[in-house]
Amino acid sequence: MICRLFKTLLCCSVAATVFASDGPVIDSSIGSIAGDGWTISGLVSELELTDQGIRGEFRMARVEIADAGQSFDDVRMTCNRFTLTTRSIGCPDAVFTAEIPGVGRQSMSGRFVYDRYSVSADITLFAVAVADSVVRFDILARQSGVTAHFKGDRLQLAGLFALASHFNASFREYMVDGLVNLDGRVSITPGAPLQLALAADLSAAVLANDRGTIAADGVAAHIEMDMALDNGNVTFDLDARSDKGEAYIEPVYANFSEHAVSLKAENVTTSDFARYDIQQFALQQDSLLEVEGSAAVSFPADPDAPVGLDADIRLRNSSVSNLYTNVVKIPLAGTILGNLETDGRLSGSVTIDNNAMQSATLQLIDIILDDTRGRFAIYGLAGTVDWRADPGQVPGPSRLSWESGTAYNIPIGGGESHLQLGDNDIELLEALRLTTMGGALRLNQLELHNFGSDEATGVLDAELEPIQLGQLTGAFGWPAFSGTLSGELPLLTLAENTITVGGSLSARAFDGTIQLSDLRIEQPFGRVPRLQGELQLRNLDLRRLTETFSFGLIQGRLSGDVSGLEMINWQPVAMDMHFYTPENDRSQRRISQRAVENLASVGGGGAAAVLSTGFLQFFEVFAYDQIGLRCVLRDAVCAMSGAGPAKEGPQGRGYYIVKGKGVPRIDVVGFRNTVSWPRLVQQLSAITRSSGPTVN
Repeated sequence: MICRLFKTLLCCSVAATVFASDGPVIDSSIGSIAGDGWTISGLVSELELTDQGIRGEFRMARVEIADAGQSFDDVRMTCNRFTLTTRSIGCPDAVFTAEIPGVGRQSMSGRFVYDRYSVSADITLFAVAVADSVVRFDILARQSGVTAHFKGDRLQLAGLFALASHFNASFREYMVDGLVNLDGRVSITPGAPLQLALAADLSAAVLANDRGTIAADGVAAHIEMDMALDNGNVTFDLDARSDKGEAYIEPVYANFSEHAVSLKAENVTTSDFARYDIQQFALQQDSLLEVEGSAAVSFPADPDAPVGLDADIRLRNSSVSNLYTNVVKIPLAGTILGNLETDGRLSGSVTIDNNAMQSATLQLIDIILDDTRGRFAIYGLAGTVDWRADPGQVPGPSRLSWESGTAYNIPIGGGESHLQLGDNDIELLEALRLTTMGGALRLNQLELHNFGSDEATGVLDAELEPIQLGQLTGAFGWPAFSGTLSGELPLLTLAENTITVGGSLSARAFDGTIQLSDLRIEQPFGRVPRLQGELQLRNLDLRRLTETFSFGLIQGRLSGDVSGLEMINWQPVAMDMHFYTPENDRSQRRISQRAVENLASVGGGGAAAVLSTGFLQFFEVFAYDQIGLRCVLRDAVCAMSGAGPAKEGPQGRGYYIVKGKGVPRIDVVGFRNTVSWPRLVQQLSAITRSSGPTVN
């Protein structure tokens, strides 16, 4: 755009000097003269001999610039005093008048000298009004070509873009503000591309396009550019540095004020100012980011279409946090990886085709990925990743190690895995042992296909080495239990975004068995996972269950059924939970005073007041016949019942929680028919943390 403006001015100025070189003429006219890419028609001169010397005016009816597709009418150059020597003709106080696209018609003071021997013209335009400021042009025209040096300070960017839009409509979609100082040189050589060397200093620059894919604010930058224009094709090298402001080019964001940025691009080509092919680039942002490679960037005509990117990128020891925040966080919004706290370093290579990653070979160094919603975290992640999107390309094995991690509050120890990664597929190449909660989860087989999509499928075969049950229940926010848990996980399958189990998950705990059947987990990796299943507990040893549990000591056996279990986001929303003494229990059944007190508080009455008065306060342990407690959960409320209806009493007809036997006999009767589930969980948690009731 600027080059074409220079070319117009050069044509007007040189035409005058060419005509003047033919000798003094009082009145004359020439039909047309032409040069490389330009034509002047209707050239008329009027010269007058005065006491001060020769004055005159040259008028050009039309100036046509073929490369720009532009024409300019009524271009004039006047001179009040020509200076003539045997060698040269000049004018120290010339005035050039022309209509400049985007600027309007203006008169520009200047000077020129034409040297007959060297056949050259030296022209200066002192103050060309451009973009609410002025630009000086120093132009030297020889037979070998034309060069023009230009310099202007505090030009309005908005005015420059308005001027550019007359030559290329794509500039019209940008809203701009700010100032720029320009210093550059244009060279025009017949038969060769037009050359432009430019240095620009931006201050308080603002830029945004209509579609919202490009935005910059408060940018201060130094830019150097070397450009060549040849038959509508543009090739340039770029060197830019900025330490102030911020910018967003979808999907990349950078804050230059926090971390200065430098960009070098070599052999960038474009023919339409919509697609740019970059043969080589290097981008560095302090110590956070070092990237080099080649790329093609396309700005589509469709305002709803994203910016297109094809690239071969090499990373040099860059910050994971910077890459995540400024490059990948926005595309990952709404996924399980959409809101992470990150740290660590990364290097390697990445290829991108039409905005989609096609391959990645990466080296990971001490990386942290921590989900802000608390669903998972991994610390000290290191190793190598080899990934390919094309199913026809077989990537090499990936090796990952880590120091620790969590999954839904379940702690995971350090380990190392060997994987095959391709497209959205993950396959475990060797059995993996994950230490957790005092035990371990051993993954014998793991395959996931189309991971992260609704069409994801997969299989998992695993076994659980004894873990601390209290840590597991605590991770889910349930009252903590003592003892250990172990068992086998039969083949789990993932299909249609749902996990199902090919059988029942069985576990051994508290000298009894726990079995989970009909397990179904919908949206397991989504924002709101949903679990359904049936749970059976058989013949758990209550002494083992309660001996390290501040609820109080209970001896005997306990069975239970949790039917219709439904959890949303890992919190129960519906179930029929029933705990009871099994019919075939022949063990000694005894309950401590503390356990009686706590069970009474859960049921809302019976026994608690009796224990604090009378002779029962002197007994530490009581015999019992049955224990029973049932909660039917709906809409965050438990409908409560127990081991059967109790006899009518002062508080009405309740239900047995503990049905006593022998002498002294103690019955725990509940009278609360409904209990808030969050309150019940909170109450049970508070009981397990308390030091127990005091009996006077």
